[in-house]
Amino acid sequence: MLSVRDLCVTYRSSAGSVPAVRGVSFEVSRGETVGIAGESGCGKSSVAMALLRLTPAVVTGSIELAGHDVLTMRPGQLRAARWAEASVVFQGAQHVLNPVLRIGRQIDEAIELHGPARPDRVGELLELVGLPGRRAMAFPHELSGGQKQRAMIAMALACDPELLIADEPTTALDVMVQAQVLQLLDDIRRERGLSVVFITHDLSVLAGIADRVLVMYAGRIIEEGPAADVLATPQHPYTAALAAAFPTIGDPASRHHPAGLAGDPPDPTALPAGCPFEPRCVRRILGCDQLDVELRPSSPGRRAACVHVGVSS
Repeated sequence: MLSVRDLCVTYRSSAGSVPAVRGVSFEVSRGETVGIAGESGCGKSSVAMALLRLTPAVVTGSIELAGHDVLTMRPGQLRAARWAEASVVFQGAQHVLNPVLRIGRQIDEAIELHGPARPDRVGELLELVGLPGRRAMAFPHELSGGQKQRAMIAMALACDPELLIADEPTTALDVMVQAQVLQLLDDIRRERGLSVVFITHDLSVLAGIADRVLVMYAGRIIEEGPAADVLATPQHPYTAALAAAFPTIGDPASRHHPAGLAGDPPDPTALPAGCPFEPRCVRRILGCDQLDVELRPSSPGRRAACVHVGVSS
């Protein structure tokens, strides 16, 4: 469904070029959910926005969506692809929905622009995401946070896309509503055979919905593999630190001594010469500050960019 090769996203600023994404490659099969995880500033959302050319940055490489190159599409082709082939569920519905238009009108607008009018379509979409059809007459301020997020999912599904790009769609929600929205997305994926790219900073969110996980750091993928394997036995020290950052409910030791990760991701305008994670890594060895390791096989179906991967202990 989606094939990304050597994707680079570079922003222009007064300080010069800012390389947000550096040589990212991955594929998404039909009906598959691929999760992209990492801290803020690691390039996740830049990847998501580049997939449909929604960013003002300079984008190079190759992005093939259902066999068509997104980077060479003409404006009309791109406009159609953004709804009929792929659509985006953004992080905060509050900032995406128009506050002066009723929910139904906002969903119907996409349908009118990209296909024949279907009078019952809005109600069907709202029912699909667990909202009564009558909520089409509501304004965004009349809906709760979870309801607004469901309305935005309904809008993303308006033109029956084959790929859904979800950019941290549950970050602003409480834990219970987050679980409901995640279950909703997974149910829709299974019922419709959708492919999903799910962006998050929270590895635990991907545990129950992702087939494969890509972990990003400093604009690159530093670990990839089946979700269950990556979460259970992380190969890269950064992935292990992300997994350990979440407390275990009911464990006093976890509560009183939470694991964390000191420091911040490197400034993309001043990347270190070696491994970009070296300054924060508890497993760094001599030479890590000079050697920038590429992804290498760690076990069947898994790769990681670390000097310890593929080395006998």
